[in-house]
Amino acid sequence: MHETSLVRSLLMQVADLLEKHNGESVESIEVELGPLTGVEPLLVQSAFAQLAPDYGMVSTLLQIREIPLKAQCRTCGSHFVIDQFRFRCTSCSGSDIQVLSGDEFRLMNISIRPRVQEEVSE
Repeated sequence: MHETSLVRSLLMQVADLLEKHNGESVESIEVELGPLTGVEPLLVQSAFAQLAPDYGMVSTLLQIREIPLKAQCRTCGSHFVIDQFRFRCTSCSGSDIQVLSGDEFRLMNISIRPRVQEEVSE
């Protein structure tokens, strides 16, 4: 399953960030997911639920923001959302288009709980 390897890479990246920032735990992870990735959000959630405990993230919330497939027509310059994978300009029906977004699986934000500093008594 493609989603499992993506989630494993995501969790390794988040674990590295947690260590780098000397955090106690990860409260939430936010990712963007576009339709051209071929990644299914439900399968990402399932893989996350399965793999997160291996990285000490049992209570971590995964938020998936699905982003639309956006493009620009190179003929008329129009910007539009591609609907049902019809790669045609909605203004001029041209097929010479450039995808602007919707082809990414990207870590956007993580919420880290900081370590509590113990007070040293003298």
